[in-house]
Amino acid sequence: MAQPLRFGVVHDLRSPPGSEVSLPEMYAQALDQLEMADELGFELAWFTEHHFLDDGHLPNFVPVAGAVAARTSRIRISTDILLAPFVHPIRLAEDLAVLDNISGGRIELGIGMGYAAHEFRGFGIPQSRRVSLTEELVQIRAAERYRAGVYARLFDETPDEFTAFDPSKGAIPQGWIVGDEDHCTAELTAFIAQYGVTDLCTWGGPPGLAPSIMNDSLQRLARNVIPRVRASIEDGADGGVG
Repeated sequence: MAQPLRFGVVHDLRSPPGSEVSLPEMYAQALDQLEMADELGFELAWFTEHHFLDDGHLPNFVPVAGAVAARTSRIRISTDILLAPFVHPIRLAEDLAVLDNISGGRIELGIGMGYAAHEFRGFGIPQSRRVSLTEELVQIRAAERYRAGVYARLFDETPDEFTAFDPSKGAIPQGWIVGDEDHCTAELTAFIAQYGVTDLCTWGGPPGLAPSIMNDSLQRLARNVIPRVRASIEDGADGGVG
């Protein structure tokens, strides 16, 4: 049975040159915001990963996930995505096991092969190896001795725990929904229905904007938009008008 639609908060922790917020301020405010998101009922904290960029784009999910886990009690914590070719599988399994224990089992993992040529050059890894290195991370079994119960759950999920993407609906675009609460509710509900979104919707701010500036928006989304979107989705599933 598919999981119900979840709502999450995404951070890349970027502070482009010229930004009014420093990286230490960005991290501190993001952690404060995620603590608030946990209290507001958001289900997932999502973190992107990139390397060697002048805006400080988050390069390592692990320490941030540990900090979030220590300051929250319910929200799940995930990668969007972890770049598999740049991490040793055994070390990753160790890191995930520690995070799993710190968080009380709230860690999720998304992995990808990477695509940016400068990242492969920076790590001294041929880009032609990205597929084989990713497969090695998924398939390795020696990591199980370090897993403390986490490896099987993160790497060996059964297919019916996921909802497969329906290619007939086309690729799901990225974009901004801007407006008052009524407009955002209607637009988000229509977007979910049009593209068959069944797993996750995420909220985030543009690069370089201090997270604290967006806290009011986050609160209004949680209290006045998401409940109405959920109700519309449930009405539609029951055959009502939504």
